[in-house]
Amino acid sequence: MKAWGVRGNRKAGLLMKEKFESVNQEKQQQMNRTLVMNLLRKKRLCSRAELAKLTGLKRATITNIINDFIQHDYVIEDGILEGEKGRRCIGIRINGEKYRILGIMITRQYYSIGIMGLSGEVYEERKYYLDARQNAHETMEDIKQKSRQMLEEYKHTDVLAIGIAVPGPYRVEDGEALYITNLIGWDGVMLAKDMKEEFDIPVYVENDANCGAYAQLWFREEELYKNDIIYIIAGQGVGCGIISKGELLKGNMGLAGEIGHTSINFEGPKCECGNRGCLEKYCSTIAVMEKVQKRIANGEYTMLKSGCSFEDFKNAVRCGDKLALEEYRMACEFLAIGVVNIINQLNPEYVIIGDALAEVESQLMRRVVNNKVKEHIRPVIWEKTQIKMNDLEYNPILIGAGVVAAQKVFENPFQFIKE
Repeated sequence: MKAWGVRGNRKAGLLMKEKFESVNQEKQQQMNRTLVMNLLRKKRLCSRAELAKLTGLKRATITNIINDFIQHDYVIEDGILEGEKGRRCIGIRINGEKYRILGIMITRQYYSIGIMGLSGEVYEERKYYLDARQNAHETMEDIKQKSRQMLEEYKHTDVLAIGIAVPGPYRVEDGEALYITNLIGWDGVMLAKDMKEEFDIPVYVENDANCGAYAQLWFREEELYKNDIIYIIAGQGVGCGIISKGELLKGNMGLAGEIGHTSINFEGPKCECGNRGCLEKYCSTIAVMEKVQKRIANGEYTMLKSGCSFEDFKNAVRCGDKLALEEYRMACEFLAIGVVNIINQLNPEYVIIGDALAEVESQLMRRVVNNKVKEHIRPVIWEKTQIKMNDLEYNPILIGAGVVAAQKVFENPFQFIKE
């Protein structure tokens, strides 16, 4: 009986070892496929030989991966490249004509929908303003309708996934919007579940600042990948995405980076989050316009009129309007306080600032923020920190929504194809 027990244990052990090795092999194959897809994204056009050289994988492995990708239409052969020693090689690229991603960006005043390629390129973007009289359910129905309309117009392609960027805080693991300041009724909305049930394709939802950070990393990877970076959005709200050595830091509940809800004045105005004197109460576009409207109501001289829009304010700043410039500079100084705090807390090498407030007069913002930050941090830290403005062609938050979904496709591409 004892001998049989030993043999049984050995057999069970061998079976477990084989199963473990099989799982490990499949995981390694997935990692190799992801690596190749990311290289094709970055290089745009690449030969099999160059892929083998860049990845360190055997040429036979690259050949098998590319053959699988071609079979599933993920990549196509395109053109002839000059290889080593003058040898001509067939170029490989991602099949942007076949597969697409739907990206959606929800803000406090509008939402945008874009159709994108797997490499993050934007083929079309449409913007729709929110109706303040609508509740969250009605707005979601509008988003579904406009999304379905775009999907119908691009039915000649296969949309593999949907990526959605939302103002935070958003709890990713539960798919729940916790609360969105200045947007009533969105608490507890289950965005991912709702959209997946509607369209029957994978849906990925992420905080807007995190999406913006993802976009910066994808399109400036050579510069940023090995560094710690903070991407700050200064728009209708204020937040930041934190990336360290190529990885997004989300925190315990996925809520890291909510700098807009850090207090810079404990006796300041009450915020919807329950805190007082939150940063975004001083340097969001909503806060700036509230101050502008008060000054107009008090009869101060300005080219701006009562009820003016943020676009009007932007034009006034660029025309040199005294009141508009004062409010813009003040908002930039308040934002700089938030930048000082984040630098002292996280010690990033790069701080990149984007979104609506930054787009008003980006170089003026950079000068004001730089000067203020330099005054308030130690010289040794200042010398090792670079503050930059966003310079991506399209909105990083919308691009980032698509990037979040595309990266999921890259992690396991064959899982997304319906047989």
